[in-house]
Amino acid sequence: MTARIDKELNGHVEQVDVLVVGAGMVGLAFACALKDSGLRVTLIERGEPQVFESLGMDCRVSAIVLGNQQILEGLGAWKHLHGEAMRTMRIWDDQQPGGIRFDADEIEADALGYLVQNSHLQAALKKTLLPYDNIEILCPATITKVEWLSGHVQIELEDGHKLAAPLIVGADGGRSWLREQADIGIYSRDYKQSGIVANVRPMMPHHGTAFQRFTASGPLAMLPMKDGLCSIVWSQFHDDVERLMALDDIGFLEELNLTFGPMLGRIEEVGKRAAFPLKARLAMHLVRPRLALIGDAAHTIHPLAGLGVNLGLRDAMVLAQEIVDAKKYDEDWGDMSVLNRYMKLRMPDILSVMGSMEGLHRIFTSQFPGLPVVRGLGMKVMGNASVIKSLLMKNSTGLTLPVPKQVG
Repeated sequence: MTARIDKELNGHVEQVDVLVVGAGMVGLAFACALKDSGLRVTLIERGEPQVFESLGMDCRVSAIVLGNQQILEGLGAWKHLHGEAMRTMRIWDDQQPGGIRFDADEIEADALGYLVQNSHLQAALKKTLLPYDNIEILCPATITKVEWLSGHVQIELEDGHKLAAPLIVGADGGRSWLREQADIGIYSRDYKQSGIVANVRPMMPHHGTAFQRFTASGPLAMLPMKDGLCSIVWSQFHDDVERLMALDDIGFLEELNLTFGPMLGRIEEVGKRAAFPLKARLAMHLVRPRLALIGDAAHTIHPLAGLGVNLGLRDAMVLAQEIVDAKKYDEDWGDMSVLNRYMKLRMPDILSVMGSMEGLHRIFTSQFPGLPVVRGLGMKVMGNASVIKSLLMKNSTGLTLPVPKQVG
């Protein structure tokens, strides 16, 4: 039977088809995926996120892999974005010789992915939704109460406004309020580190190359941005982060140049810096009756190269497709029979990416004797194994994953 809200609701409760808590990048992408479905979707967002600018650009960026760029294109949002093409990726192990290089040419593509500013991606998704009357964003708005009932979920806002729907979706980030209200626990891994983010200006052009240098304290990513700038994500233990953040720009640049090396000549300028703690989280349940979690509310990974949002975008597309299919076949899209399909489709990808990020972090930060030599040999073998390397690249770019590029 098609999802319908219980008849005992009185006229003071607004009825919609899907409620979404959180209107960040993933929540908005989910709404975009449903924009042509005919379903009424309401997003609840506490407030607009603060944009932290560094050298005139958002210092929070995402590396949108090629498969997800195709998703954003299918949603209609990509035409509102300018992404810097990431044509090459170079990875190396601290002071060890060699390393590995991935080129888009090896998979016959123009780019491995694109670097976008998070605030720009959010703005592009909102612009995509503007013509659609069936999508509503309530912002600022705060939920004070949520109730899961037999045939629907009901929320009450701070202003007394009440809404009900067959399904509520949590897209409200790593410290998800909705996840807590549903009493869903998390598996958590605290890396005892923070990531320093900033935009920097190197002396030499980056030519669309993303650099990833692994050090004993964690990875340093140098990601290509427009106008010759690069975005850094520098993982360090908390004490070192405090020391680095306390340095003036000259002192910070000295440390950064010493760690990164001469690949782009001297890094000459750094903008404002920010730091945030690094944790991996996985919700113990992605779904509950009339509840689904997507994006960081469901999982967060180590930001080795700004890849976290890619998992969330794939969550959004798969869940949206399951809802549209349920509507098509007259099913209740808040029922566990539908939501379990979403969960089963997403868990292999989620666990694979989380396991890969965890494995890389452990392998490259371990001080076990002889391991640096083994790592170097492994990268050399991988660099010379063209078939394996090509398969790895296609998988990491999301091109081979069973995720719809458009919902229909």
